[in-house]
Amino acid sequence: MFVVAHVSDTHVGNDQQDPTARLALVMDHLLALDPRPDLLVVTGDVADHGTAEEYAAARAWLDRWPGPLAVCPGNHDVRDAFVDGLGIEARSVVEVSGHRFLMLDSLVDAVDGVRVDEGRLGDAQLAWLDQALGADDAPAFVCLHHPPVTIGIDLMDPIRLVDGDDLAAVIDHHPHVVAVLVGHAHTMGTTTYAGRPLLIGGGVVSTVPLDAEPFPIVWYDAPPSLALHLVDDEGRVTTHWRALDVR
Repeated sequence: MFVVAHVSDTHVGNDQQDPTARLALVMDHLLALDPRPDLLVVTGDVADHGTAEEYAAARAWLDRWPGPLAVCPGNHDVRDAFVDGLGIEARSVVEVSGHRFLMLDSLVDAVDGVRVDEGRLGDAQLAWLDQALGADDAPAFVCLHHPPVTIGIDLMDPIRLVDGDDLAAVIDHHPHVVAVLVGHAHTMGTTTYAGRPLLIGGGVVSTVPLDAEPFPIVWYDAPPSLALHLVDDEGRVTTHWRALDVR
């Protein structure tokens, strides 16, 4: 059994809630697993404002993880600071135990200093993904920050990945893609996309509930959450979400 720990939306430096204790709780939980997951995936919004200080704190948290690591940026990240502060490229391929993780950069640069919350991959990156997937038929996971489809939450759906149909067209060409892992939505959820599971990792700093639920639009009192994706020898994925008690 191949196990992926999936964490998202750590938002180090968040103004509304210091996520330090939540991050420690999440990492403590992962390190206590026996055996530990084979890989830790973080699907973006590592920092809240994209400062060097935030990435230094995030790097210290990531350094507690002793195994393979795969990280991509989100809309709150700043690309150059992300790369410099974490020592991780914004787009990468991580190979672990016969599985490949294609980490994509869906961050749209700020315009006149104003953050852009929707995501875009663009033709050049989609061509890179197509080539990278075509280079090896090992089981592959496509990972990015922004969900490429609507998920039924009014706050999040308008700021999803704008070229999701183009990404689906690339994935359609590669049957060895097992699943798509995303963040951004701050909710534990799953749907289908391009005929594969689309798995949303939850949120460390907060949760965004369904519109009909009697909670704040951004629910900071919700427990930090994470996902564990179990991949069997036939490539079937079973996901278990965990919400951890911070009291």
